[in-house]
Amino acid sequence: MKISGKLVLSFVLVFVMAYVSFGVWIAHDTKIILEEAMQGNADTEYMNSSAYKSINPDERGMTPDSFSYERNSHNIGFVLPLHFFFVSKVYVTQEYVTDNLAFREPVNLTLHLRSGKWYAVKASIKP
Repeated sequence: MKISGKLVLSFVLVFVMAYVSFGVWIAHDTKIILEEAMQGNADTEYMNSSAYKSINPDERGMTPDSFSYERNSHNIGFVLPLHFFFVSKVYVTQEYVTDNLAFREPVNLTLHLRSGKWYAVKASIKP
């Protein structure tokens, strides 16, 4: 049985489109995860407490007493998701700059797909 080149190409294109689509979805939810963690929302649908404590600046002892999150001071860089559809390893850089606090750091997240959302189960930050 001979498989046609067009059929193989079609399967490859469908796989690439699905992989890229999942990547866009992961990037979208990654930005939500980082914003939620920076805001101080500990009981979120997007991450466990361990991931929250690894991302949130208050939990890491980085913030001054008067810290309040300002969305327009938070920049999230290009999100690089490497995934096998239901599990993902994400590499991203976030930057936060205000008068009281400034940092730029690479963030590595391990995400699992749960109930239609990407859920952070592990976060690692190397300042």
